[in-house]
Amino acid sequence: MSDDRLTPLVATPATINIGANPDIRGSLQYTGANLIGPQIGMMLTSVILGPAAALNFIGDEYGLIQLHGEVLLSGGSFGTITHPDSTIVAPNVNSYRVGTGTLQWQPQGTTGFHLLGNCQSLEFTQEATRLDHWEHMTGIRSKDFAPIVQQAATVTIHLDEWNASNLKLYFLDALTWP
Repeated sequence: MSDDRLTPLVATPATINIGANPDIRGSLQYTGANLIGPQIGMMLTSVILGPAAALNFIGDEYGLIQLHGEVLLSGGSFGTITHPDSTIVAPNVNSYRVGTGTLQWQPQGTTGFHLLGNCQSLEFTQEATRLDHWEHMTGIRSKDFAPIVQQAATVTIHLDEWNASNLKLYFLDALTWP
């Protein structure tokens, strides 16, 4: 019995132009599918993707396509997170989470999201820079105010499906999706 997931029905060669489109923008959508813990969802409306690490063409492990994304502010936020139950409070073992799920990409200017395939990891990092203010009226300087003056967000994605669309994201090629 053959496994159709391993054999393409029709082979169509692709030529990928390296560095042809240094502005790969779109929306990234994560949908939790985990069995342990809340199934969190995330929508990042405006992301610029590019390569994050070297591609290993020869090795003894599964090759990973590692992408880095700069998340841009859109409509007043970097995106949204959805949680299935806002009434759960700590302590509660139902809040422990082992993450799995699907990751989809929608290139800017197109409609519809496209699955990126098996994702080994998706990391979201939010950074905040504070501007410290110090009062100098007493014998010891003391911090009395520290507002956030700059914020940024990034994503790191590790894909293990070397299809032409994922490689186009990595190599910054003009995006056409099947």
